[in-house]
Amino acid sequence: MNDSLFELVEHTNRSVFLTGKAGTGKTTFLNDFVQKTKKKHIVVAPTGIAAINAGGVTIHSMFGLPLRTFLPTTERIDENMGNNISDLVAHFKYRKDKIKLLREIEIVIIDEVSMLRADVLDMMDFSLRHVRRNQQKFGGVQMLFIGDLYQLPPVVRDEPVLSQYYQSPFFFHAKALEEVQLITIELTKVYRQTDETFLEILNAIRNGIPEDIDFELLNSRYLPHFEAKDEAYVYLCSHNNMADAINLKKLKELGGKSYFYNANVVGEFKETQYPNDEILELKVGTQIMFIRNDSSAEKKYYNGKLAKVSHLDDDEVSVILEGTGEEISLKPETWEQKRYSLDAEKNIKEEVLGSFKQFPIRLAWAVTIHKSQGLTFDRLIIDAGKSFASGQVYVALSRCRTLEGIVLKSKITPEVIFSDKRVSKFQDETHANAKIEEILSTEKYDYSIQKVLRRIDCVWFLSSLESWNISAKMSKFIDHNKSQKLYLSLKSEIENLTVIYQKLERVLVQKTKKFLQGEEKWSEIELKAKGAVNFFFSNVNEKLFLPLKDFYSETKGVKGLKAFNEDFRIWLDDLEDYLKDLKTVHLLETPLFDKEKDKVISMSVNKVPTHVLTYQLFQNGKTVSEIARERGLVNSTIFGHLSKYAEQNLLDKNDLLRIYPKEKIEAFEKVFKQSPKENINDWKAALPADFDYGEIRLIWNYYLNLK
Repeated sequence: MNDSLFELVEHTNRSVFLTGKAGTGKTTFLNDFVQKTKKKHIVVAPTGIAAINAGGVTIHSMFGLPLRTFLPTTERIDENMGNNISDLVAHFKYRKDKIKLLREIEIVIIDEVSMLRADVLDMMDFSLRHVRRNQQKFGGVQMLFIGDLYQLPPVVRDEPVLSQYYQSPFFFHAKALEEVQLITIELTKVYRQTDETFLEILNAIRNGIPEDIDFELLNSRYLPHFEAKDEAYVYLCSHNNMADAINLKKLKELGGKSYFYNANVVGEFKETQYPNDEILELKVGTQIMFIRNDSSAEKKYYNGKLAKVSHLDDDEVSVILEGTGEEISLKPETWEQKRYSLDAEKNIKEEVLGSFKQFPIRLAWAVTIHKSQGLTFDRLIIDAGKSFASGQVYVALSRCRTLEGIVLKSKITPEVIFSDKRVSKFQDETHANAKIEEILSTEKYDYSIQKVLRRIDCVWFLSSLESWNISAKMSKFIDHNKSQKLYLSLKSEIENLTVIYQKLERVLVQKTKKFLQGEEKWSEIELKAKGAVNFFFSNVNEKLFLPLKDFYSETKGVKGLKAFNEDFRIWLDDLEDYLKDLKTVHLLETPLFDKEKDKVISMSVNKVPTHVLTYQLFQNGKTVSEIARERGLVNSTIFGHLSKYAEQNLLDKNDLLRIYPKEKIEAFEKVFKQSPKENINDWKAALPADFDYGEIRLIWNYYLNLK
């Protein structure tokens, strides 16, 4: 099943909802997929904790989304209700590196999707379509949703407002998915439980069918006066304050000396996303639970494994593992706060912004339902009273390996067993376990052709040209006759290329259909695709890129053309990326670009990065202004280059004094120490007016990374 599922996601563009009961291996598939895939991908999640645990980032930070509710309408709405489409677009002013990253993504993986609201998914759709210049849903990006809709639902504070536009808050009712052929694949083998009778009870609770539940057997575990003595039990609670109270009470009852272990927090790591207590209080005899799998080769513990503290000193923690009685010495584990970026080869890489280092354990006489997700226990005490929210009865019971390991403090009655029919209806309508091989055999060829067409697609050229022309007309410092002549020439070429591309698209799609019907040879499609890639490379390079590059060489560094050249540079970079992509495109496993036709582009792939050239000149003693003049750039660009080195802690105080007057450094340092700001705009407002944004970013990076 998992092999076929991997092939489906890897070799088609089909968006998939991967689900399954608790303990079926959804997280294992996610971890395996990101290790094996060749697709450029990112992993995101609705909450900070979920993102940290999945090894990704939050949806809001990745896409720069507002926190307020999104309402999918162009009509003017009360700003207290939320954002409409016009409000949303204002948030998509991404930095150049973020734009390039979002344009390279081939698949977005969303973990813990049960908590994802429909309106947030729609905001992602608008973001991707906007930045990728592609009006297909999600900008043509494949989506992999992972989670269990029968567990924790989305948190909605303003459901009456949301319900005016959405059938439900669940992700599958997003407007973006109305035109997407989303399929549901369900993992069915449960690894956590093996007792068929217990599994039948869990399935009936999950599906909200009280009449299929053996309440007599289930409530045989109702032991209201039970007190755990020798064996290790965990009390499962509905709220944090209940779990904290039980843990503190038990810790106090132990007596003895408390030891305190401080987490080592480095860089950017929000408190709300801490995966464990910043200060961990332990005593000998404390019942603890591991919150990470053992990363060593021994694999002696797993997420949810219980143990008892056996020895403590200022730096060491030893525990005796529950079940085996083996004593082990613990080492701190590190959780990372990440962001995604592109390297020089346009591969997506993970960049660590901050880290949280702490022993991978927490007090475990009690734990909340929310924090128990993904964990496995041998013995649980559960109070499934009326305080349990939708899905929590199933989550609570399914944490335990066996029914015999559960103690119920209150009886479970039919009143707390219910399901959301919208969830079962969606999954029934999209269920596709039996269709995996059929989808794979028919769609992988079409996917490969579409991938080639996306690389060749030149339709976006025209809007970039029109923007360039408007910018040129508005400038007082350009030879307008020359720019207009170039504009008309380029427009004619682009319109011609667009017509050719649209015809090519129809031909390749038709040929692929004939191939699938056995009426066309794949070798003929391959030949057509090779010819197209080389034709577009030659024509775009010679008739668009080189003439524009020549014009840019005349305008760069000219006084009064700073804004014009910055926008111009972005378009040239986009065209260069287009040409580079054509040189690497494959049809299935076959490369399409003819290397003999390859011509040296002035801004070649192997050139020294521009920020490195700036740094070399700076190291040779040149000032910011001198570097800008020598390189034909503006000062703000040079500040941006040097800012990268400040971020890497490669500038010292003497370097800073070469860049800024002493008074400016002192002015910044004063605010940094007394009232540091969280974003560039706040810094701009707090500093003297003669600080520009480039100067602020460089000096801010310097002080943030000062060691």
